[in-house]
Amino acid sequence: MRFFSRLRDHHLSCALLFAVAVAISSTATTAGGATDSPFPAPGTYKLDRIEPMANGWVIESSAWRPRRLSSYTSGKVTLFSFFYGTCRDPTGCPATWAAFEDIQSSLQKDKDLNGRVRLLFLSLDPNVDTPDLLSFYTVKSTPQVPWHFLTTWSEWFLRPIMQSLSLTTSYALDKNGQRTGEIYHMVRVYLIDRDGWIREIYATGFFDPDVVVNDIKTLVMEENEKPK
Repeated sequence: MRFFSRLRDHHLSCALLFAVAVAISSTATTAGGATDSPFPAPGTYKLDRIEPMANGWVIESSAWRPRRLSSYTSGKVTLFSFFYGTCRDPTGCPATWAAFEDIQSSLQKDKDLNGRVRLLFLSLDPNVDTPDLLSFYTVKSTPQVPWHFLTTWSEWFLRPIMQSLSLTTSYALDKNGQRTGEIYHMVRVYLIDRDGWIREIYATGFFDPDVVVNDIKTLVMEENEKPK
């Protein structure tokens, strides 16, 4: 699974990506030859450091006090993605949200992971997703696996963060050339270690909650092995 983000960067076809996935899955067998999990067990593989996580000024729900994004992407393993509250594309933000819920549910069942992982959403629509509005989403956060919802003062603050992650957006327009509120963007989810390094990037079609949970466990196990 580690190859997917690299393969996308080289613009390989979906057919080749599928072939790689099949090949990897076919090797996941038990000693007796029977198929077990299609994914490698946590801690049996390494996640490379891809690049440092982007930084910038953000605001958390209901706070109206700017903080550095890095304060949310260090100190714990972090799963991060962009979203916007009015998104209605079933393959976009709603699908990412549902996957995050599944991941949060799995993480809460593992006491060894409680307090060591956070989930993080940053809005692509700061004009609508104000801190007051985002405060309604905080019900999703739990003490075991906190889920933070962030926005920015304006697109001027948001744009450098997006540019650092090579993410672009475009906007649907009505017949008068005015924005309708729909934002077109690539779905990407970033797994960040406690030191603020991106260790994996997931995209639509390769964002499996079971894979992500295994990757999170792998990073936590890596941290456990570091000298105290």
